[in-house]
Amino acid sequence: MSAPVLRVRNLRKTHSDGTEALRGIDLELGGGMYGLLGPNGAGKTTLLSILVLALEPTAGELLYRSPDRDLDASRLADRSTIRALLGYLPQDFRPLALLSGREYLEHCASLRQPSEPRSARRARASDLLRSVGLEGAAERPAGKYSGGMMRRLGLAQALIHRPRLLIVDEPTAGLDPEERMRFRNLVAEVAEHTSVILSTHIVEDVEATCPRLGVLWNGRLHFDGSPADLLRRATGKLWRLPEQAPLPPGAETLGMRAAVLGHERLVRAEQAPERGTAHTPHLEDAYAALLSELGGAAAIHSILEATSDASVASSSA
Repeated sequence: MSAPVLRVRNLRKTHSDGTEALRGIDLELGGGMYGLLGPNGAGKTTLLSILVLALEPTAGELLYRSPDRDLDASRLADRSTIRALLGYLPQDFRPLALLSGREYLEHCASLRQPSEPRSARRARASDLLRSVGLEGAAERPAGKYSGGMMRRLGLAQALIHRPRLLIVDEPTAGLDPEERMRFRNLVAEVAEHTSVILSTHIVEDVEATCPRLGVLWNGRLHFDGSPADLLRRATGKLWRLPEQAPLPPGAETLGMRAAVLGHERLVRAEQAPERGTAHTPHLEDAYAALLSELGGAAAIHSILEATSDASVASSSA
């Protein structure tokens, strides 16, 4: 791994009602793209909000690497410098609706780099509009952009000040397949020269772009490694079973699949069940298997909801 851009140690967050959103996160990130997977409610948005200094942790250490030294988020004197290193695209991003795409980016540039000449800010906005495929819509009011166009504008605003670390939260949720692929490709290009954290519940987005991923569940990081590592963890534990076949003790149903005759269940079991056929896992299967180990039926239900959301978006394309 390249020199770390971010170090997180024993990060915890307890809300005022006593809910433990994060229960001790340790993470070290260098260059390239890191995929953060987890179902809704796992703690992903809480973690990202702390990383971009929008939310204070209850405990733990956050260190960011600038070109010449480590910056500590607990030191007030370091926080403005840290913010200058970060680009953030939140899940609920909304631009100023009455401004054109170009005006909005120039406005963002003036806020983040006020000492930069106006001509340089204009040139940077034009370059980014071209990079995200919005050059032809640059003069259109941003409030009239489609969902996919708005996400691409959101990516541009997050990059306007050339951050060292880009953090994007659920960027493709609700997009049609073509826009999802376009956005993934854009972020992958950014990751060639900028560290990126891609937080999502859509496994396909991580599988297509991330050489390293983490799985967050119930406030803890339960896996941190390569997609191949996660696949190996599930190998030998997944089986296809006829729909009516009895489920052996300790087995967990991960989902239903179409079969030649009717349907069959995909199950996780430590031993081969009677009438079971070994299943070679895809990354989504391996992710589901891990969550079933951690949270059982509740975790699997959250995965099925995410899959359903993605299917609805695809069918509306």
